[in-house]
Amino acid sequence: MSSHVVKLRGLGSLRGIVERNVDGGSYLAFKGVPYAEPPIGRLRFSDPVPSKPWSGIRDAAKYGAPCAQYDFITRKIIGSDDCLYLNVYVPSNEERPQQGLPVMVWIHGGGFINGSGDKFLYGPDYIIKKNVIVVTVNYRLGVLGFLNLEHKVAPGNQGLKDQVLALQWVQEHVEAFGGDKNNVTIFGESAGAAAVHYLAISPLAQGLFHKAIAQSGTVFSPWASILQSPKNFAIRLLEYLGKPFPGERETVDFLKTVDCEKLIEAQTKIQTKQERAQMVLLFGPNVDEDVAEEPFLPDFVSSPDKAVVKVPLILGYTDREGILCADALNENTSANMNADFSWIIHPQVLAAMKRDMKLTPAYLKQAYFGDEPIQPKKSEMNFVKFCGDMQFVNGVHDLVKIQVRRNEQPTYLYRFSFDNGFSPLKTLLNVSHIPGACHGDEMSYLFYPHGLSNLGIEPPPAESKERLLIERLTQMWTDFAKTGIPVPAETELVKTSWKPVQKVNELHYLDINEELKSALNPDAAEQLIWNKLPNKL
Repeated sequence: MSSHVVKLRGLGSLRGIVERNVDGGSYLAFKGVPYAEPPIGRLRFSDPVPSKPWSGIRDAAKYGAPCAQYDFITRKIIGSDDCLYLNVYVPSNEERPQQGLPVMVWIHGGGFINGSGDKFLYGPDYIIKKNVIVVTVNYRLGVLGFLNLEHKVAPGNQGLKDQVLALQWVQEHVEAFGGDKNNVTIFGESAGAAAVHYLAISPLAQGLFHKAIAQSGTVFSPWASILQSPKNFAIRLLEYLGKPFPGERETVDFLKTVDCEKLIEAQTKIQTKQERAQMVLLFGPNVDEDVAEEPFLPDFVSSPDKAVVKVPLILGYTDREGILCADALNENTSANMNADFSWIIHPQVLAAMKRDMKLTPAYLKQAYFGDEPIQPKKSEMNFVKFCGDMQFVNGVHDLVKIQVRRNEQPTYLYRFSFDNGFSPLKTLLNVSHIPGACHGDEMSYLFYPHGLSNLGIEPPPAESKERLLIERLTQMWTDFAKTGIPVPAETELVKTSWKPVQKVNELHYLDINEELKSALNPDAAEQLIWNKLPNKL
């Protein structure tokens, strides 16, 4: 790669560019690489089709478009339905290309309706210094990626099948960049973490990766799937577009003719305020084994053991996940919850509660809020704790317990609790006054979010506690990618051991703060509340 040109077997050649690292030095970037044909026209809502070869040398200096989506920062619709591109970042070595490097494939979060793999949030500057190849992936989102008519013409999970094809592309071509196709780790956060778990249990993705890291999301997170009447959301979309439901095939044919921006506008408009407060997806992953011609997802609901991850796994969450929901607490929502606490409970959780009334909405309200009425300011921390447990922490604990019981592969549990007073998401949500690590706060210590430079936020200085955390976190994540063990041996940088969880009733975890500390799960008391749910894992 002395000229930064890579020849891909059966496709063509790519010309990458040298990118300057914010910490000094450089790396090679191959951006906007197509791994699938554009899913437009007749291919919209279809399973992805591998990219066709190209002639000559394709320039790989610019990112491909993200999937069409509503941008909550600019409040505009951005992106395109031509979005199936990936990016490959390679440690720079001008003298002699390296071979056999571990490969880490990043799957972005965003609730399956937002996000992309570019460097606005996910610059590889920090992690690439640990001598791994990093691949980031765009995939279809929202209705474009998860239209589900409960019929073979649109069984859902198109966006997850995009990820499968991207992993197949990695297997086929990563060696050309110096990567080891037999040492691939998938990792993601939030919806990306749930996607990691989905890939781990999908029959379509077996053998395409060898380790997994799921940060703040699993298939057991209530927001991460649509298990009840997903077709109804498509019908609501049609109604907004002024079209009565004409049948499954006719619906797909009609929606293929609608401009993608119009689809995203409709998808955004039909979500109610209650659904937003409950974190209800209108278009997201679903069990499709009975309707898809090539099913992606088995029924993990009635058979939870099908959700076991059969590769080494890092799994965890932040200590104040529910700060993500804090802006949903206001006078109106407080009044609704005081009148009927089930108003805020995710419908899938509520459906499980109704099957066995050991855990009731009234019991939950009492457990988290006591006898006092819920009030916007006074109840803020209680609300944050409740939402964090329901939406994130429970799902992580459910999976780790399955992993321990099945004892398939080592599972490492962490809790990220570092709070330095600045959080991009807290700032965006205007909740910076709430202490603790918000959902997604660990991300800026794995990746450098180049979008922060627009706010005048520079990388932390060399001797700061933030810099030390960056070095520790990227070291553990890349050591795991290299060896399957996040702390192979204690070092001057990482002065603690991190052992896999051994017992269901003693969830040992690593607390990630200014210092690293092994401890017992501090959220055990709340788990006793949720264990009253029927079929609780």
